[in-house]
Amino acid sequence: MYKRYNEQINLNHLRIFDAIYIYRSTKLAASALGISQSAVSQTLAKLREYTGDKLFYSSNGKLQPTHRADAIGLGLNEQIEALDNRIFADIFEDPSTFNGELTIAVSSVFLEAIATELTSSVVFNLFPQAKLKLTTWTDKTFEAIQNNEVHIGLNFYPIDTPQSIRSVPLTCSEPIVIMRNSHPWEKENFDINSFNQYPTGGILVPGLTDFNALLEKQHPSVFDFKYRSASMSVLACLAEHSDTLAITESLAASMCKDTITCVQPQWLKAMIPEKINHAIYYLERNHNHPLYQFCVDVVRSSLQEKLDTLNLKTITI
Repeated sequence: MYKRYNEQINLNHLRIFDAIYIYRSTKLAASALGISQSAVSQTLAKLREYTGDKLFYSSNGKLQPTHRADAIGLGLNEQIEALDNRIFADIFEDPSTFNGELTIAVSSVFLEAIATELTSSVVFNLFPQAKLKLTTWTDKTFEAIQNNEVHIGLNFYPIDTPQSIRSVPLTCSEPIVIMRNSHPWEKENFDINSFNQYPTGGILVPGLTDFNALLEKQHPSVFDFKYRSASMSVLACLAEHSDTLAITESLAASMCKDTITCVQPQWLKAMIPEKINHAIYYLERNHNHPLYQFCVDVVRSSLQEKLDTLNLKTITI
């Protein structure tokens, strides 16, 4: 009997079925796919209705397949992988001739810092025929990557990542204090004991929003942030036109104008509880694909160029 399109199953339904068939558990399937167990259960219910078969039944703490489930599931994983490889090979064989859509989700800090590089280098030089779509990283980005709605994500590392998504650390993110030129704190040799005598601010790093909160919690006598913003432009404006001392990170600080002094105190670096990197994210199954390896190299190069510019004008103490 013919069913309308919205009542039919699609490839994503088969991916979820395949994960249930492999792991014999909706919970483990959800973990492997990086989606909620509820989403897996809903898809299983839809497949049961569509096929008119129970598909799986519980026995000894595991889901056991029915005869119909075996007929669907045997060899399905290999077929899905072959289909993925066939599609991606056709689309991404040569970046210079790729004329499809390439969607990149970028955290706010990255977007401000390397927007020019992404548009000029990527669009005009590397993918001249591509339809590039830049979107802001949100709490739905990992789901969008899993659904192939986003090809690549740029954010910080480490953040919690589904097993189906690979994170590749690229360059180090170092803590930097920015202030207006000729700030009185400079005469005090950037002393830690006088840091909180001035208004202070900090950047909210996407995915690491407790970055400044940890400093306040662990060192309350030193840090008491009056301003916080995910926008480096906002912090830079505050620093340029007031006595505000703002703690940011190296990629964001690379945006600063010559009217801003950038300082990298060793005492601040020692207080950061965990090493942070700038990173690229994409589906685990694409790790060895030439396109993604190519993109890793391009993004790493763009980031390093920005950081090299910052290093030339940063005071290290």
